[in-house]
Amino acid sequence: MRPAALLTCLALVAGCGGSHAPKAAGGVGTTVGPATAQVFTIHGNDRQQFLPQTVQARVGRLTLTLQNGGVPHNLTFRTQGLPGIGTVSGAATKSTTLTFTAPGSYTFVCTIHPGMEGKVVVSG
Repeated sequence: MRPAALLTCLALVAGCGGSHAPKAAGGVGTTVGPATAQVFTIHGNDRQQFLPQTVQARVGRLTLTLQNGGVPHNLTFRTQGLPGIGTVSGAATKSTTLTFTAPGSYTFVCTIHPGMEGKVVVSG
């Protein structure tokens, strides 16, 4: 195998581990774990976007982690009573635990960057 091809393969394999939630494809990601202990990591990037913008979850408990990419971001739910995530700077992460008792769509925003939003879509 050529050195460049070998390095590419190693980089791809290395990128597959270490996360407690799968990478999202097409702007939609799905939580992992049982309904009582779902987990997901959402990314805030320097282009003022949440990736993915939609997280699919089930009624139950979700630990949501915000992994920051550089510029500060926070995550605040528009639904009153759902805990958000305070400002995350640099390449840090912060988490919150949410309990969803009913199906629905729960919008979250970054209050630092107008227009930066996403949602958790909860099914029964």
